[in-house]
Amino acid sequence: MTDQKIYINAFISACISIFIPLFVWGNIIAFLPWLANKLNLLDSSLGFFFMFYAMMQIIVSQISGRLIIPKIGSKKTQALGMLIFSTHTIFLGLAYNNFTFILSALPAGIALGLMFPTCTAITGLAEEKTNKILQPLFTSFISIGFLFGALSSGIFQYFEFYPPFVISSLSLLAFIGIILIFYYGLPTNYENFEKTERFRFPEKKIMLFGLYGFIFMATVGIIGDWSALWFSRDLKTSALLASLAVTAWGSGESIGRLMGGKLITLTNQRFAGAYLGIIGCVVFFICILIYNPYVILFGILFFAFCSANFYPIVIRYALSQTSESINTTASNLVTMCMAGFLIGPAIVGYSASTLGLTFNVQILCVIWLCNSIALLFTTRHLR
Repeated sequence: MTDQKIYINAFISACISIFIPLFVWGNIIAFLPWLANKLNLLDSSLGFFFMFYAMMQIIVSQISGRLIIPKIGSKKTQALGMLIFSTHTIFLGLAYNNFTFILSALPAGIALGLMFPTCTAITGLAEEKTNKILQPLFTSFISIGFLFGALSSGIFQYFEFYPPFVISSLSLLAFIGIILIFYYGLPTNYENFEKTERFRFPEKKIMLFGLYGFIFMATVGIIGDWSALWFSRDLKTSALLASLAVTAWGSGESIGRLMGGKLITLTNQRFAGAYLGIIGCVVFFICILIYNPYVILFGILFFAFCSANFYPIVIRYALSQTSESINTTASNLVTMCMAGFLIGPAIVGYSASTLGLTFNVQILCVIWLCNSIALLFTTRHLR
């Protein structure tokens, strides 16, 4: 097997490692209205759920990038994360009150903290060794997993499968993932991840790109995680139409990221990452003002497509500018970006009860506009 084939296989293992958790996550988000009613969940409980999930991912991301990946290798780190993730679906399926629901977020955060920086580092290494644009394609599997999860949830809801049974059963996918990881994963002798490094603040330029990723996760995470509840509560739609909001977001992101490499080649990274996002958020804001669920569905789809490549392009810029090891930089980037995921949806959990989810989504558009303009300014001298 050629070296290039080995790194492509490793990239495939990274896509598998992120697809399966996001497939499960898409199901869970689509089932949130049912879980909220069944468990009498408070908005603050949902905020705590997302907060603890992100908190554990942030902590474990730092440990995995500096200690675990160099010690046991990327393949075993991915498999360990998948094994831990399998317990998340079981705990969530068995949740019976607000506390057990929040507690189920902990293994999910630990698992993604192991897998996300590992997969990001593998993708960066595969880009370097194969000279291919892979970051947008890698992140497309985040969106595709989320989309397919939401679609399958719609099917489960249509046939009235019992949600806790469905959620618990999804743990079986994690075991399939472990087998595939060991088949496609990067052999130890092909890894060039640097050995254990001490903890220190990232380089200033990496922190700046991490800030853009932080804001991105804090804002678009609101749509991804709260859209189903937004439709069912504020827009008074059916559960099926609410699940379509998640589907629209996943569809737009999937299409945008699958086309990411071509968009970058035809235009440039600044257009694909920032200019398109500005167009998307303006159109989405207009759709919100119209306040028709079907128009907003289109707005979500269009905004997701336009903003899809912001995150992978931020990662590409950062990895190309760093002087630190790729695993440490990937760990730092994931940590900073996931801090946004911790803060954004958690704030919504508190503000939704007083200001409403619609107001939060409108503010999202303004923040996104400013974030895209800032990225354009920072990369004005870069390709």
